[in-house]
Amino acid sequence: MATEQGYKLVHVTTGGEYKTPLVASQLFDQAEWQTKNHDVGAPTSVHAWIIGAFREYYDKAAQEKVKSLRNRCPHVGISMINGISRLGNFPIIPLLKIKRRALGTQPVIYHCRGEKAASWMLQLREFFPGDKVVLDVRGYWPAEKIYEKGVTDPSLATGQDLKDYQDAFHYLKSAVGRVDAVTTVSAALRDVLIKETGAPKDTFVVPCCISTITDDGKRAEIRKEWGLAEDNVAVVYSGTTAAYQHLEDLTIPFMKELAAANAKVRLVFLSSQIDTIKTMLTAAGVDSDKAVLRSYKQNEVGFALTACDAGILIRKPTLVNRVANPVKIAEYMGAGLPIIIEKGVGGVDDILFERELLKGIEISGGEGMADAACEVSDWITKGLATKRRDIKEYVKQTYLWSSAIHVSRKMYRGALEKK
Repeated sequence: MATEQGYKLVHVTTGGEYKTPLVASQLFDQAEWQTKNHDVGAPTSVHAWIIGAFREYYDKAAQEKVKSLRNRCPHVGISMINGISRLGNFPIIPLLKIKRRALGTQPVIYHCRGEKAASWMLQLREFFPGDKVVLDVRGYWPAEKIYEKGVTDPSLATGQDLKDYQDAFHYLKSAVGRVDAVTTVSAALRDVLIKETGAPKDTFVVPCCISTITDDGKRAEIRKEWGLAEDNVAVVYSGTTAAYQHLEDLTIPFMKELAAANAKVRLVFLSSQIDTIKTMLTAAGVDSDKAVLRSYKQNEVGFALTACDAGILIRKPTLVNRVANPVKIAEYMGAGLPIIIEKGVGGVDDILFERELLKGIEISGGEGMADAACEVSDWITKGLATKRRDIKEYVKQTYLWSSAIHVSRKMYRGALEKK
């Protein structure tokens, strides 16, 4: 069988996504972990193809980014394969064929981030019929397309918004119907894909993972630097000020209520947009001098999170947010943080609530904040050390790439065995 003769793995991205920190952790780190584990079912080599515009060959920022990715993932063969968009994408297909021939005679699995990447590999598969295409659906993009315009559910879309949704939906459905396997980030999104697009019942779930659990070694040092007392409970928001984070209308008002309900609570904000957050805090009547506001480099954020005691993630339970699985969840938990989260969002397992490692609240309607704050105040002060330990154990099983790659390998084997 194909699995006995081995296979090569190619992760594929397009649309300039390779420039983002998210894709660095979710595609390239994943690929690197595939090279580190040589158990049964491992690929014989791992590559990452970046498909884009011809001009990126000469773009200094693009070249620097690719260089940094190669340093980050030294065992992955990273290649830019760029055509000329204004000339009908020529010569992408000839270039892809050259790159594919260089991989030899073993079958190749193309693990494609999104429908556009899959569309290129489906064209390439026509020339190499033994190869297989995996579609990785990291979010419900048809709904996200209109969500960006303020339309919270496809049933509410009209006019151009409705057309945009339908076009994106048919593109997704077509891709699902043509690929050899489908994977996605949450059980909720898997159910939507099966019901709405006809995705296979064995669609695999691999959440947004992280590479390592962050050691607590710097916790005491950072807390001292922040001026936190030993009995302070640090509740952290980490992220941007994008509208979907609901900082002004939900997150900051709730954190204000929580601090009022429990004098031991200290508010922490980690962001590259600290000045904007400071303005938001002032508008909400929060004394920013009493909060901890810091900006760290990406590779330092994990250590800063370990100095905290709970993370916060509040988004409205729209379709997009119900099926998404933000990488922030894994980042919080990888630092040992239980999470305060709006019920129904994040694509998380119910067992996390049952074990009280996550605390679900319902404030997205703008009501009940004071009551929710009292509930959280009680929950957050009980058994924090035990919660930290249990959270990290759960992460090892579910949210580390070292574990998740085995789920993907099972999917690859199934795809290779298909005729």
